[in-house]
Amino acid sequence: MSIKPNALYIQSGGPTAVINSSAYGVIKSWRDKGASVGNLYAVLNGNYGLVNGLLYDTSNISKTTLKRLKNTPSMIFGSSRYRIEDSPKGYKQYDEIIKTIKKHNIHHIFYNGGDGSLRACNELSLYLKKENISCSVIFIPKTVDNDIDGIDHAPGFPSTARHVNISITELIHDIETYDTNIIAVIEVMGRKTGWLAASTIAAKHCGYGPDLIYVPEHKFSISNFFNDIQRILKKRGKCIAVVAEGVKDEHNKYLFEYSNKNLLHPELSMGGITPYLTDQLKNNFPCKIRGIDLGLMQRCSSHLVSSIDVKEASDLGEQAVFLALAGENRKIVYVKRLSSYPYTAVFDTIPIENAINGGHPLPLSYINDAGNFIKESFLDYICPLIGKMPLYAKLNNKKIIGGS
Repeated sequence: MSIKPNALYIQSGGPTAVINSSAYGVIKSWRDKGASVGNLYAVLNGNYGLVNGLLYDTSNISKTTLKRLKNTPSMIFGSSRYRIEDSPKGYKQYDEIIKTIKKHNIHHIFYNGGDGSLRACNELSLYLKKENISCSVIFIPKTVDNDIDGIDHAPGFPSTARHVNISITELIHDIETYDTNIIAVIEVMGRKTGWLAASTIAAKHCGYGPDLIYVPEHKFSISNFFNDIQRILKKRGKCIAVVAEGVKDEHNKYLFEYSNKNLLHPELSMGGITPYLTDQLKNNFPCKIRGIDLGLMQRCSSHLVSSIDVKEASDLGEQAVFLALAGENRKIVYVKRLSSYPYTAVFDTIPIENAINGGHPLPLSYINDAGNFIKESFLDYICPLIGKMPLYAKLNNKKIIGGS
C-alpha cells in the first residue's frame, strides 16, 4: 500500500490583503484531490515555525471558515522576522526543517512570500537537493512592493495600489476644501522600488491626484524638492507630494537615516521619512505643512481590495498544487499578462534561480526627466490591476455670481 504524499504550506514575510486568498487556493485545491493525497499542514509563524516544527493541520478548517479565508486580510497562519542564515551557516536550521519534513512525510512545499522569502525558499530547495530529499518546492509570490524579478506583478501589489490611490484622492479632496496655502507630503511603502508610489498617478483620473511623485529609482535632491514645491505652490497655493519610503539622496543615503541617526542597521528599518521632510519644509516654507504616512493599512486592508488581485492570488494557489503534483520543482508560479485592454493573463512558471538576484525596479522609462512625476504611459500598466475606481463630482466652472 503506497503512502499518500503530505504537503506543507508556508506564509512568509509581511502581510498583504490577499495572501490568505492564495492560502485558500492551495487548501481548496488540495482538498479537491481527495483520497489521492494525504494531509496538508500549514506552518505557524513563518520561518520561525518552519525551523521549530510548528505545524497546523488544515483539515481542521471548516468549509465555512475556508470560504471566509479567501477574503480575510493579513496572514491567518502568522509570520515572523526570523531569518534563516545563508548557507553554510544556515545548515543547522535546514537540518531542523528536514527533521520536520521526514517526520510528517512531506513531499511538497508551497512557499508563499516576497523577495526575501524567495531567497530562503531557494536556499531550502538547494539544501534538500544536497541532502537527496525528494520534495517538490513551488513558490507563490506575494508582495506589496512588487519587487520580485521576472514577473509582471505579484499578488498583494494591486490591492495595495488600489487602497493607496483611493486613500490619496480622498485626502486631497479634504485638503482642497479650504483656501489655505498648504504643502502635504504623503509617504507610501516601497523599500527598494517605486511601483506603489508610481501607481498614484491613477488617483487624478477618479478625483484629485498628487502634484509630485518621487520614487527610489531616481536620486532625491532636497533642493530640487523645494524648487518643485515652490513652483506648484506659486501656481495654485497647494502642493501634494507622494514620496516612496525608500528614496535616497545624492549621497546614496536613505532620507529616514537623517531622523534615525542612532540606527545600527538602517537598511532594516525602512520608512520614517515623513518627520524629516516635514521638518525641512517647516524651516523653508511659511505655509501650513502636513506629513501623512499611510502606514500599515495600505498593505493589509481588504475593504478596498482589487477583485483581480483576489482572483489571481487564489488561482495561483490552485496552480501551485497542480504543478507540484505534476512533478514540477523549484518553480515560481506567476501571472503572465497578455494584454492590458482588455486585461487578459495566463499562468506561467520560471525557475526560482532566475529571480533571486535581479530585483524588480520600476523602469526608468516611466519616470519623467526631472524625476518628480510618472509618465502617462504607466496608466496602461497599473489601471487594469487596481480595477474600476470610484468617480467623484467636480465643478466645471467656479465663477462666482454676485458678492461684493
